[in-house]
Amino acid sequence: MKKLFAMLLVCLAVFAACEPVSEEVPSSITLTSNSDVKINSGSTMGIITYTINYPVAGYEVKAEANVEWINSFDYSQMGKIGYKVDANPTYEPREAVVTLSYGSDSLIINFTQKGMERPEEVNIEAPYLLGHYYGDYANNGNYNYYLVFSESNYDSTGGFQAAGYKYFLDIYSTERAADYNNIRVPDGVYTFNPRNDGEAGTFLESFSIYKEYDINGFEVGEKKYKTGALTVEGNNMKLELTFEDENKIYIVTYAGDYDMKDMRSASGGIY
Repeated sequence: MKKLFAMLLVCLAVFAACEPVSEEVPSSITLTSNSDVKINSGSTMGIITYTINYPVAGYEVKAEANVEWINSFDYSQMGKIGYKVDANPTYEPREAVVTLSYGSDSLIINFTQKGMERPEEVNIEAPYLLGHYYGDYANNGNYNYYLVFSESNYDSTGGFQAAGYKYFLDIYSTERAADYNNIRVPDGVYTFNPRNDGEAGTFLESFSIYKEYDINGFEVGEKKYKTGALTVEGNNMKLELTFEDENKIYIVTYAGDYDMKDMRSASGGIY
C-alpha cells in the first residue's frame, strides 16, 4: 500500500512539472484613430481615440507633443483625447509627433500641418535707398534709423517727398552708429512692430508706411503695412511685407551704397 501511494505522489509531481506556468498579461494601449494626421494651416481641434488592453488600477493615459503648437489635451472622455492645433503662421509645412503612453506601453502619432497659402509675389528693385539717423530713442538704449526704399532721390530740402513711391521704415537697434560720416543700418533682421514700443530689432507701425508723391511733392496715396521683415546684410537690403486688405507679398530690394543723413540734432538724441 505504501509503495502504491509513493508511486502516486511521483506521478502527481511529474504532472505538476509539465503544467504550464501562468503569467500576467501586460497592459497595452491600441490606437483606433489614424496614426498619420494631416492638418490644414489654420487653427483646429481634433480627437485621438484608443482602447486599453488589460487595464490596471492607477494607470492613466498620457499624451505628450514634441512641439508647443499641439496643445490643450483633454482626457475627460474615456477612450478619447481631445487636442488643439495652433495656426501655422508660415508658408512652410511643419511636422510633429504626439506620444501616447499607458504604463510601460506607448505609441506615436505623426502630425503634418500645411503652411499658409503663399500669396502672389510682387518684386521691386528700388533705385534709391535713403535714410535719417535720429540716435537714441527715449533713453532706453535703442537707436533710431529711419530708412526709405524710394523711387527718387532726396528732395531739395533733404527730405523724402520727391515724386514716386516710398517704403518708410522706422527702425530700432541696440547698436549705435559707428561712423557718423558713413552711417549704416546694423546687420540683422527687423520685423514689423504694431506695438510701437521702440523694441530693438523691429520697425514701428506708427512711422512705417507706404506712400506715393506727385511731381510737386504732394502725397497722393498711402497703404498701411500688415506684416513685414527687413533683412540687412551690409549694403544689401531685402524688405518683405504685406499690406492691409491685399493678398500679395511685396519683396523690395536694394543693393549698393546709400545715403543716410545724421539728424541727431533734429531729434534731441545723442551727440
